[in-house]
Amino acid sequence: MFVANDGFSAGHVTRALAIAAALTERGRARGVEVASLLATTSEADALFGGADVALLRLPAPDAARRAGLADPERRRLVRACLEAAVQSFGPDLVVVDTFPSGPHGELAGALEGHARRVLVRRHVPVERWTAEPLAAGLAACALAIVADDPTQTTPVPGVNCVHVPPIVRAHELASREAARARLGLPRDARVLLVTSGGGGDGAARERAARFASAARKHDPGSVVAVAAGPLATLAMDGVLLPRGLVPLRCAPLGPWMAAFDGAIAAAGYNTAHELAHAGVPAVLYACPRPFDDQAARARRFAEQGLAFALEDDAGLPAALAWLRAPRPDRACALRADGAPRAADALLDLAGARSA
Repeated sequence: MFVANDGFSAGHVTRALAIAAALTERGRARGVEVASLLATTSEADALFGGADVALLRLPAPDAARRAGLADPERRRLVRACLEAAVQSFGPDLVVVDTFPSGPHGELAGALEGHARRVLVRRHVPVERWTAEPLAAGLAACALAIVADDPTQTTPVPGVNCVHVPPIVRAHELASREAARARLGLPRDARVLLVTSGGGGDGAARERAARFASAARKHDPGSVVAVAAGPLATLAMDGVLLPRGLVPLRCAPLGPWMAAFDGAIAAAGYNTAHELAHAGVPAVLYACPRPFDDQAARARRFAEQGLAFALEDDAGLPAALAWLRAPRPDRACALRADGAPRAADALLDLAGARSA
């Protein structure tokens, strides 16, 4: 059973879906039947199509507020739903992302004696380790799966850890021609992608729109495509973009990355790793997040030669020049196959031996 919620981005749920799909595949290879359930408050419906997991939708904070529920009422409801799910589903493992007791403490003191708990975590700034949402419930975790980012990250203190490569959803990349046909992009033009990541941050979307307009001005020969992200409620519908910019209404973009010659993107975990995995030259800019230092991620990617770190808006002309620099035929530049390794660690912990 996976428990994953998202705020401004879609990284937590995406990692859960990636590992769930790998569990099905790795379990089949071992002759083990695997049943997966994802409990989530995420409203990113576009993420769940074709997912190898049953879905339990929990009331999200904004939706509950609109329905007249006070937050304490919502938390009690979420906790009761999770406890009922564990009682009826009977999981061997409960896998949570980033926050051992859930981002709002939904699992605090819950589920004890019913299933072992596993933490999945990407890089978290060391100075935030003692923050309540990150530290609460660590003692209840039997294992932490630490996803690299893109270099090996620091272990979770006090918990047995397994390091795995970066975790993204496994997509079979479509050809450039097929991807452009799917996205409605010109076959022979130079195409730049501009995206704010998951799409739940309005300020990030506005900044992405500014970058897109600047890219169009500085590189008038290119088609500039703007993606809102799966958490943007209307996925660009009704949003008026400046003339010459192309809205993309397809999320997630993972299978279609070959359509793009370059990208300007928020340095969220999934977006940065998917672009690097597909070999798309990317300019990464940081959005402020309490538990994710995106500026540091952009620098790490730049140090590995995987991206250009855009520190402020004034650096955009240099970033666009970097994108226009000639490069050899691209290939997969970053291994991002952590999901199968994570699935093997879960199967080992659950005692699922090969038949």
